[in-house]
Amino acid sequence: MELLIIILVLILLQYNYFGIRVGAARMKYNIEAPAISGHPVFERHYRVQQNTLEQLLVFVPVYLAFAIMAERLDWPGYEIASGVGVLWMIGRFVYASSYVEDPAKRSTGFMIGFIATLILLIGTLVAAVMGMLA
Repeated sequence: MELLIIILVLILLQYNYFGIRVGAARMKYNIEAPAISGHPVFERHYRVQQNTLEQLLVFVPVYLAFAIMAERLDWPGYEIASGVGVLWMIGRFVYASSYVEDPAKRSTGFMIGFIATLILLIGTLVAAVMGMLA
């Protein structure tokens, strides 16, 4: 369980890191709050942070739900969820770096995170159904 929580905290720290990058870009390109536009690179950093927040709304609950449901079935739910969480974080870093460089290159990073989320969504559904049938 500790690994599951460590990965969750790292995911949330990653989100905060993206926020810090938005602040740094805001200063670098002299974009005064509350403006969210004005320089393309600032806007890319901002979109990375916002897209990550959008993805977190689905990922975090299903990350925890899968771990709990899988453990109830005596699967290694904490370990699987932790591994998928690391994959999701890698996807977010790939997404962030490629999006800031060139938004057209963001697909690979997005797909890594999307697939990680989909694995947990399907896994949670299967585990819940199996739990009901047991």
